[in-house]
Amino acid sequence: MSQINNINPTYGSSPDQATPRGLPTDFFSTNAVLGKDDFLQLLVTQLRHQNPFEPMEDKEFIAQLAQFSSLEQLQNLNSNVMANSDLDYLLSQTISNSMATQLIGKEIVASGNSLELANQNNPRISYRLIDDASKVTIKIFDSDGNLVRTLEQTDKSSGINHLNWDGKNDSGSQVPSGDYTFSVSAENSAGEAVTATALRTGYVDGVTYSNGIAYLMINGEKIPLGDIIEVSGG
Repeated sequence: MSQINNINPTYGSSPDQATPRGLPTDFFSTNAVLGKDDFLQLLVTQLRHQNPFEPMEDKEFIAQLAQFSSLEQLQNLNSNVMANSDLDYLLSQTISNSMATQLIGKEIVASGNSLELANQNNPRISYRLIDDASKVTIKIFDSDGNLVRTLEQTDKSSGINHLNWDGKNDSGSQVPSGDYTFSVSAENSAGEAVTATALRTGYVDGVTYSNGIAYLMINGEKIPLGDIIEVSGG
């Protein structure tokens, strides 16, 4: 809201200055920022108590009316902008929530490094490379942080890549069902590190809402729509 200072040469907006006759004595101290109603009250009070032998000049009166009109237009514009902003946000949320339900049953790729091993389901591991890599190393850890399996791939292109884990450890034994995590590292043919980002995959089995925001449910985890990178038909 615009702040009006020095409305009249005689009166200011500081509480240290005299309060015009006809206004509450604490008007300026309680109205540090003046709105259009306050401004109009000041103008009317000023007219009501002006010296009849020295009335306000036309130019001064017109100038203060112009100030009032400008302030009113600015406040109305601000109200309209805020209303449109709220409407855009509501529309965006409605569209996002509607789209979320259409993803049920589809396989998605999203940010994250979690894996769920259940009934020897050979979970899919995904990652993204910034550049081409001659060697990619994937390390899988159990819920206690113990290294379970190390996998390697060669000559992978930049972008999103996938592979499936057979659910076995480095000794070739099947590991128990449960939650696992993985890390990814990569290097090019010169032995220089290539940026690699772990991604999570899974099928959307439901949608949940929290504070009006839709989340996809994948293996019991809530995934924000903004974390989705890729969607496959299901």
